[in-house]
Amino acid sequence: MPESVPTCLSGTVVHGAGRGRGLGFPTANISPDPGSDVPPPAVYSGWLARPATGGVHRATISIGTNPTFEDGPLIHTEVYCHDTSDDLYGERVELRFVARIRDTVRFASVDELLLAARADVLRSEALLDSAHGRRARPVFT
Repeated sequence: MPESVPTCLSGTVVHGAGRGRGLGFPTANISPDPGSDVPPPAVYSGWLARPATGGVHRATISIGTNPTFEDGPLIHTEVYCHDTSDDLYGERVELRFVARIRDTVRFASVDELLLAARADVLRSEALLDSAHGRRARPVFT
């Protein structure tokens, strides 16, 4: 049974450090709408919805301070879309959360982080394919 998580977060895709692309996990960095209820730091499974285009993409979502890279106290919302490499900069998007996968942790090396990221994506895929995940998928009419 997936752990309870907030259902939705809206915001705009902004430029980040660019680190994810170089590691093989390009991310869309989301600047949440003011006053948004951002979930606690963790890695989540979910859907990235693009209201302007009607697109919906499988996603693994990281919310936290990027402790492996010691980026400081600022909380980042980063989304790895499993099935698109579209340029999303400036686009307004919605995140639909399916389940919490794990805590955000500091890894001893980038290689350990990449192993965990690959496992996170596999876990996310399974959660999105579950009945709960399919029900959470946004539908545009």
